Amino acid sequence: MACYVNLTGCSIFGGSSQPLMVNSDPPGANVLINGISTGTTPLQHQVSRRGDLTLEVYKAGYTSQVRSTSRKLSSLGIVDVVGGAIFLLPLLGLIAPGAWEQDPAVFNLTLEPEANRPAGAR
Repeated sequence: MACYVNLTGCSIFGGSSQPLMVNSDPPGANVLINGISTGTTPLQHQVSRRGDLTLEVYKAGYTSQVRSTSRKLSSLGIVDVVGGAIFLLPLLGLIAPGAWEQDPAVFNLTLEPEANRPAGAR
């Protein structure tokens, strides 16, 4: 019975957020996560494990870059799947945020200088 209790929904005990790291070359670029300004690179920011994220990284004189994350099973989620194959109840842990993680969790971006624009162009 103790083994059964230990395998029930490990993901429930996982956190609902995780660190996301964003680096850029050159550093000091602004970072928006889902449209909200979160700081400048290099940046480490706690983000929700629920839902996908959209990042925009921009700096004056450089072309901005947009990237997205998606969710994948975390190591705790994998434990729940394996336990669920034996006992079914651990599968309930898959509804907890700890069963998932943002992928990727680290972004290393190189910002390209903007092309020269003709005079008067916006």
